[in-house]
Amino acid sequence: MERIYSLQGLRGVAVLGVVLFHMTAVEHKYSGGDILLPPFLDFFQLGVDLFFIVSGFVMVIVSRGRFQSVAESKRFLFNRVSRIYPTYWLYYGLTLAMLLVQPGMVNSTHGSSNLLMSFLLLPNDKVLLVMVAWSLLFELWFYLVFTGLMCFRERWLPAFLVGWAAVLLTFNSLQNWQDYSPALQIMLHPYGLEFIAGVALALLFYSRHSAKIPTSLVGAALVAALLPGIGLIGYFRLFDGVGMLRMLAVSAVFGTLILGMALLERRRHLRMPAVLVAVGDMSYTVYLSHLLVLGVIGRVWQMVGARPDSLLDNVLFSALMMTAVLCYGWVGYRCFEKPVLDRSNDFSRRRFRLDGISGRA
Repeated sequence: MERIYSLQGLRGVAVLGVVLFHMTAVEHKYSGGDILLPPFLDFFQLGVDLFFIVSGFVMVIVSRGRFQSVAESKRFLFNRVSRIYPTYWLYYGLTLAMLLVQPGMVNSTHGSSNLLMSFLLLPNDKVLLVMVAWSLLFELWFYLVFTGLMCFRERWLPAFLVGWAAVLLTFNSLQNWQDYSPALQIMLHPYGLEFIAGVALALLFYSRHSAKIPTSLVGAALVAALLPGIGLIGYFRLFDGVGMLRMLAVSAVFGTLILGMALLERRRHLRMPAVLVAVGDMSYTVYLSHLLVLGVIGRVWQMVGARPDSLLDNVLFSALMMTAVLCYGWVGYRCFEKPVLDRSNDFSRRRFRLDGISGRA
């Protein structure tokens, strides 16, 4: 499987954005009344949207040449599910323990959770125990759909994507996804357009047409996405809504960044900073754990460091929050997520290779 470092670096950017977005709420709650972090950090909640588009791109990377194979479809689904659940269950357990010991520290303003549905990551009408895990429900749906698409010929994938996008565009033009059951809300939500955009961009990246795109045009598109593109999304505060306008605008802007950076990396005109690649590697652990870490740091800071008459303590508080999140993220990734993932991948290679051999026999 090809490793595109710019994708991993963008994952790092996405998770850092989500952390910054949630740090603003923690500062409001625990800083003592004075505020340093600016309101425009609300923009960084779009880190989740960036994750969805990158996820679609990665699905093409991991599935190329593996369509129309029962063993490969099983392997794909197993790898995706084993990527999600074991690490998630660790933070589900930690959050549950926190709920039992300090109930006020867990989703205190969002109501109760259905513990079983949260454990299984199934759609329901209550907030998930690990609140940020809402995005994983969409990821699991995308993985399930893509597994079904892998049962057909690979060359049919663009047609299926067009059909899927047409369904979402038509439905969301006529109906409100919020009027339906929790499961249908996942299936019909316009977030699916971002995943589809990522898949479509990856198909373009691997097509013969990508070589015909001049490097100068790629660079100009990146500049346009970074300056007017991101600026307009922020100016019109599209991140405040969850409708098609947000999904289409973000897909266009972030999709241009993803494709442009991947093309420049392939042509050796771009090298992603190693620190962002490292943060991208541990982004899943950081994403699942950061609210717990921020909550603990906030409680400690409230007791020992908050000074409402100065912003210096806010600077230290913000630096401490980000440092703690990244330090724990590295430890959690190295000590749990990566070892579990390595073992899961080893099992997958052995198990589904044998299935493939017996199937051919």
